[in-house]
Amino acid sequence: MNLTAKLCYASALVGFALVSRPDIAEAANFAGTWSVAGAMGNPLVETVAPVCVFQQAGSKIAGTCKGPAGIGSAVGAVSGSSIIWRWSRLATSSAQRNGYVTFRGVWGSAGLRGTWTDSAIPGLAGAFTGRKL
Repeated sequence: MNLTAKLCYASALVGFALVSRPDIAEAANFAGTWSVAGAMGNPLVETVAPVCVFQQAGSKIAGTCKGPAGIGSAVGAVSGSSIIWRWSRLATSSAQRNGYVTFRGVWGSAGLRGTWTDSAIPGLAGAFTGRKL
């Protein structure tokens, strides 16, 4: 094997090692506006439908979410294609309660999908989907 071939082979191995290490993997870009929709319970107990606007700095996200009956700040973290954020929801109607809504999702070919919980309804989780606007 000549020197050029050896260098190409060595470069390919180093590149593969860097790409395959999960701790070096680059976080997905969740910055922007997201429309989220979810339901909880069977029978239905609660729905959620905020539009969230995120800014992202590395693996941290921050922004706001506004739904039909609540508004507030959101903070969270990104790891690869996974995201978790907590919305500090302030009720804007008597039909809603103040509390924290936590979303845990994965962004893939089918969009953003995951689970959510509401501090006002302990012990129950729902499913949600999201799409970037």
